[in-house]
Amino acid sequence: MKKFMEKYNLFEERVLILSLAFNVLLVFTQIIMRSIFNLSLSWSEELSRYIFIWQIWLGTSIAYTSNAHIKVELIYDIFKSEKAHFIIKLIVDLIWLIFNIFLTIKGIELLNSMNGRNVLSSGMRLPLIYIYASLPISSFVLSLRIILSFIDLFNAKTSSSCKKEDN
Repeated sequence: MKKFMEKYNLFEERVLILSLAFNVLLVFTQIIMRSIFNLSLSWSEELSRYIFIWQIWLGTSIAYTSNAHIKVELIYDIFKSEKAHFIIKLIVDLIWLIFNIFLTIKGIELLNSMNGRNVLSSGMRLPLIYIYASLPISSFVLSLRIILSFIDLFNAKTSSSCKKEDN
């Protein structure tokens, strides 16, 4: 599973970089079209918004791998022991895992509802199910990352306690 996640991390990073480059190019083209040619691409703003939505949701997953999410560090400063840090991280990640599982389930329910009604975007006439799919997909991937983090956390805890017993 670790090898798969490493490959997925690389894939996700590349998708985010390419989508950012494409989005910048798209917005730049729209600005040039409006400023110089006095024309407008009717679909560019909507597409840019949808790409941005996917970037945000995929970005939450990749930010977890580099520990880049905003959090309150004060609680770690209050409790100095390594055991307290372990318990705090465990509780925080457990709450986050439950929330992501909730988002995944509710996101799938939303997609099923939208699929039944065949909801389309206003400008591009694109099925909105493709845009809203970013929520359950990214929440599911983030749930996997948190579960793998739990496994790593317990493996590190087990190996450190085994080393203490050997001494």
